[in-house]
Amino acid sequence: MKKTVSARKPPFILTSLVICAVVFGVVVMNNSNNSSQSTKIVNQIRDQNGEVTDYVRFINDGMSKKIFNSIERDNLENFISKNMDVLAGSVSDKEMIESDPNVQFEYFVPKLITAPVTVADMQYTFVVTQPTPATKGVVGDFFSSVERKDENAPWEYGYIPLRNGYVSPLTNFDPKAFDRLGLKFSEKFFLSDLKSGKRALDFYQSKDFKKFYDYGDNGANFAFYKFTTTRNAIPLTVVFGVLEDQYDESAEFPRNWFDIYMKREG
Repeated sequence: MKKTVSARKPPFILTSLVICAVVFGVVVMNNSNNSSQSTKIVNQIRDQNGEVTDYVRFINDGMSKKIFNSIERDNLENFISKNMDVLAGSVSDKEMIESDPNVQFEYFVPKLITAPVTVADMQYTFVVTQPTPATKGVVGDFFSSVERKDENAPWEYGYIPLRNGYVSPLTNFDPKAFDRLGLKFSEKFFLSDLKSGKRALDFYQSKDFKKFYDYGDNGANFAFYKFTTTRNAIPLTVVFGVLEDQYDESAEFPRNWFDIYMKREG
């Protein structure tokens, strides 16, 4: 039976923080210096008390539906590109922390101090509209998780979930977005293909279908679109998961997708 999206499940990032804090140890924020921290958008939108009072979130539980506008799509596309850069080694996570005002990292430090840090979450914050004397501004954020074998190895896997609390937004992508990201379509397959073994689970850190299906909202995806690209001379696989009610048999590219899975090849 296909898994449905639970409306009451918390966002992925909160689930990830709880699970990793228990299993891996403690969560450590990025170690950027005070100067770079002051330029972070996530800090600029806060008042003197550290509260966000002049902005509302671009997705909230009061919404019955959310379709990304052009600013939100552009930032999502930018976020996808940054994740690809991290996996390809075009820029390191440390360099991104120091130089990118949109991005923060959270590292999951194992309880055993000699064990390597292999999991991190990336948060990307952006302003949709600035506040005015009459209205509050709008701020958005996206999250991803990256994994590696050890601290000497490159980041190998990436995962971008889109569901935010009660809401699964519509990305409203067009084919040109895939072109701008340098993605070349490779194949389309279905969750049923992964379950039956007709199609290998070769884009995820676990090859076990049950583990894949049971983790987060993975099992809610109906169809998958695989793309390939090369960045920094490193081949990457990028797979978009699509919910059944957003699946279009005739569409060459997924307009409204639910999850992205990334893998550094080789």
